[in-house]
Amino acid sequence: MAARMKRVVVLLAALGLMAGALVLGKYVLWPEQPDKNITENLDVDLSLHGVRLSQGRDGRKTWDLEAAGASYAEAGDELILTDPLITYWGESDGAPIRVMAPKGQVWQKKDRARMWEGVNASQGDYQMRAHFLDYEGQNRTLVLTGEVEIQGKTMQGRTDLLTYFLHSGDFLAQGNVRVTLN
Repeated sequence: MAARMKRVVVLLAALGLMAGALVLGKYVLWPEQPDKNITENLDVDLSLHGVRLSQGRDGRKTWDLEAAGASYAEAGDELILTDPLITYWGESDGAPIRVMAPKGQVWQKKDRARMWEGVNASQGDYQMRAHFLDYEGQNRTLVLTGEVEIQGKTMQGRTDLLTYFLHSGDFLAQGNVRVTLN
């Protein structure tokens, strides 16, 4: 009987050891993996408050963005902005241009931005107003459209389209241009 009990105990111990090895093997050798397709099927949108972004090129800052709020749409890789203020720097050491508007949109990877619903911009002594502003980082231009007004100490003017070249600091006015020198 003692020999039989000893065999049962050894058999139970062996079964317990095998069961423990199987459970341990499942977690160590075959751990649970998350579904690899789960991130591909998610439509992630974020709503942000107090947004700040910067963009640079060749070791120089090209623009800074501050906005009261933003929504990120992953599908278009874009930020939809509320009350954005974007400061643009040119290639020279001139004064930066500060642009404000009630609404805006930024495509940071494409280095593009758009602002609308009453754009106000300033650089030094110059103030500019327009319905829209488009920034093209590749060309380093700001394009103001829609009843553009520019005012400074020495001149004031109106035009349909005003292009500002950040690399040189030059303006190009096109369409119904009227300028008054003070």
